[in-house]
Amino acid sequence: MLAAPESDLVYDVAAMTRPDQKLSERLTLDAVFAALGMRPDQEPEAGETPDFTVLLSGRTVGVEITTYQSGATVDGGTERRKVESEWDILQRASDAFRSEHPVLRNINVGLMFTGQVPPRREHAEFMEEIATFIRDHAAKLTSEDSTFWPPSFSTALMRAYLRTLYLRVDQYAVWHSNLAGGFVARPDATITAIVAEKSAKRFRSADELWLIIQSSTRVSEMMLDILGVEDFSSVPTLGPFVFSRVFVLAVTGAYEWRKGAGWRKLTGGNAEGHGPSFDELKGVLNDPEWLSDPNGNAIKVAMECLREMRGNGDAY
Repeated sequence: MLAAPESDLVYDVAAMTRPDQKLSERLTLDAVFAALGMRPDQEPEAGETPDFTVLLSGRTVGVEITTYQSGATVDGGTERRKVESEWDILQRASDAFRSEHPVLRNINVGLMFTGQVPPRREHAEFMEEIATFIRDHAAKLTSEDSTFWPPSFSTALMRAYLRTLYLRVDQYAVWHSNLAGGFVARPDATITAIVAEKSAKRFRSADELWLIIQSSTRVSEMMLDILGVEDFSSVPTLGPFVFSRVFVLAVTGAYEWRKGAGWRKLTGGNAEGHGPSFDELKGVLNDPEWLSDPNGNAIKVAMECLREMRGNGDAY
């Protein structure tokens, strides 16, 4: 990864306030400068269009920062990012709801949605339906997942939104969903589309413009680089657009496109493998929570495995 810790580079942008967003953008900017080995002539000036103005060797550089969006959809055609945002709100509401209902505090709840998440106006009713269902089945729950399907759902919202419900007794209980897992995009024409969209903005005057595309912890905002800079060969040319440099902060590395030079990898190499073995990875894949990944452990294991393969020079 970049010179800053991974937690400083991949952000959870859910419910981010404007000051929080500017702070995360500044951390991203600082990390890119560290990776380039550059030091600005003076403190970057925050603003809008572009997000920062930086003086480098006497030249004014405007830096625009944006979050990667894959454009993926869920069943029914709704943009996945919107569904993830709704789930973020529901998950936070469930934390407060559980704290008010002692009987729920040690029940781990896995919500496998059919596609959409209940809208905000239905959150309270939906959580009450889940609570009632848990109370009705509490006597039979154990430390192993119990699986429930729609025929056992008797309430309207559970039947409308859930394809499966997992319940178990767990002292570290959380409410999690299948939206924490899924297909992670690879570098492709989406990058060019983002660059084209940003190029259409009217920027303040600068000697040159840079664009930084930042991944986040949401699946719809992640980009997975497996082969390294070779992955970017499928990205259509960025030459016609206004940016002289484009930086992409993917899951396991950072990349730079420079007008007239093309793509190169800045950081993210792992010379020594410290990830899990393939047998250990198989064990993780057998865990029923792999796809839901409520604590983010599965994606961390997967990334470590990729770093292991890359470090050992294994074929893909």
